[in-house]
Amino acid sequence: MTQETTKEKKPNFAKTVWETLSTVNVNNHTEKKQKLTYLSWAWAWGVLMQYYPNSTYEILPDVSLADGSVECWVKLTVSDGEQSLTRQMWLPVMDFRNQAMTNPNSVAINKTRMRCLAKAIAMFGLGHYIYAGEDLPSEEDNTQSAPKPAPRQQPVQQAPKPAYPDDKIKANISSWQELILQGKKTPTDIINMVSTQFTLTNEQLATIKGLAQ
Repeated sequence: MTQETTKEKKPNFAKTVWETLSTVNVNNHTEKKQKLTYLSWAWAWGVLMQYYPNSTYEILPDVSLADGSVECWVKLTVSDGEQSLTRQMWLPVMDFRNQAMTNPNSVAINKTRMRCLAKAIAMFGLGHYIYAGEDLPSEEDNTQSAPKPAPRQQPVQQAPKPAYPDDKIKANISSWQELILQGKKTPTDIINMVSTQFTLTNEQLATIKGLAQ
């Protein structure tokens, strides 16, 4: 076997990290603040350490904006042996109404840094779905262009979940089986992860459960 062929078969580290962390169910470890949902940073870091204990993070210099508000930045490096992947994330310091604070104190900044760390971890897969609606425009942003807001539609979450495509099962089956054999995940973990966005058929459930046999 040539060196080139061996290199092609080497698993992509970013893909492996995502498939490992995105299967973890985070629903019991979130906290609500107004309309936003946050993942407990301490729990998120603990899970990251279970799978990638050599990972590190760096608190980058805060960014002060012209209106007196502040953004906190974090750089997170996920490592496993000689492999590593680095990403950066930012988060504004907000008050109890989830509005940007002017001249925030050290306590508010420190809390935001740790929330930013949890969000950085989500960029690698852990609890990424809880941030799904954060980039939608707020009602306050639309007050000038829309004097009378349109009637609220039913939340997207209430719509029936789409069926999980069979081709996705086939594409992920090898990675899932490897995670299960390594003891990093159970079939139940994988089913919970997929079920947050899709509906599984009885046959698909049986296939995933059979990976542990």
